[in-house]
Amino acid sequence: MFENTQKIHGSARHLARVAAVQAVYQMEQNPEDRQDVVNQFLHSRFDTDVKGTTKPDLDFFKEISLFLAKDLHAFDQQIMKQLSQQWTIERLPSLSRSILRCALYELIYSLTVPTPVIINEYLEVAKSFLEKKDVAFIHGTIDALSKKTR
Repeated sequence: MFENTQKIHGSARHLARVAAVQAVYQMEQNPEDRQDVVNQFLHSRFDTDVKGTTKPDLDFFKEISLFLAKDLHAFDQQIMKQLSQQWTIERLPSLSRSILRCALYELIYSLTVPTPVIINEYLEVAKSFLEKKDVAFIHGTIDALSKKTR
């Protein structure tokens, strides 16, 4: 799914966001190894799987991924409130959950980053991995979450 040999274009923070989404996705697949996932990215995966045209903002990556490694489900209740009644958080694809969790972390804790920047950044991440209809869903959900949190 994440096997992309092309370099990721964007800022150091964009690269950190892409990696954070990938790390959170992997944490969900292997819940007992969450800290190990973060360490894998820091020690090797930025050189192999998440290659960018610039160096990643490692501190920003650690900020997002270590927070979610402690409690992967920290934001699930807030995300569920934005879903229609026939949907549950468990029905969402894992990658969509990962994007929403990382975006919500930033909406709550990265107060110096403007809301439109957060929305745009995670839409770009979503466009890299998801189909168009899923990107539209991510957009609407992040937009709704931003109105509730900011």
